[in-house]
Amino acid sequence: MDAGSSQPDLQADGLRRVRLADWARARGIARITAYRMLQRGILPVPTERSPTGRWYVLLPDTRTDRMAFYTRATPSPDQAIVINEQIATLSEWSAGRRQRAYIVIKEIAAPLTDNMPKLAQLLADQRITEIAVASPTVVGEGLFQLLVAALAPQGRTITAAVRDGRRTRTDDLRFAIIHQCKLLHGPKNGAAAARRALEYAP
Repeated sequence: MDAGSSQPDLQADGLRRVRLADWARARGIARITAYRMLQRGILPVPTERSPTGRWYVLLPDTRTDRMAFYTRATPSPDQAIVINEQIATLSEWSAGRRQRAYIVIKEIAAPLTDNMPKLAQLLADQRITEIAVASPTVVGEGLFQLLVAALAPQGRTITAAVRDGRRTRTDDLRFAIIHQCKLLHGPKNGAAAARRALEYAP
């Protein structure tokens, strides 16, 4: 088989081995650029070299897609309630997609000041192909966008059930307002804030 011909992906250990050249082509990257990134150690995906010298990138096997729920609350007396509400939001959202969570992660931390070690472990686990959060504010708006970009070359993603004032796949502004107010202000104060906000909702 010549170097330009296509070769089926190799499967092992829950990973999909894709030729580096094929991976680069699928992402609009020149093959020589991908090899230079590999040589400089800045290729954003793990790699493996075959006995014949051919390079492969290692991607999660799409046949073993696994989704994780990541929930987070700021330390407070209401933290357990906040976490449970996020799980309820994600469960309803994933049921609409007919997809179940492989694992549910709960973390207590303030995203602007605290480390989030459980999130870091989740990001490092390439068996997890999709991380679902109730909204971008769970990890922080700025970090959410960075994670979307960072996970994309690995064939992985982070998804928000509620984003930009609407529930993903279900346009429900009322639900989004209530959820965001409770996430920001806690269940008790959030309910009052939501009532005030809903007075001005279209």
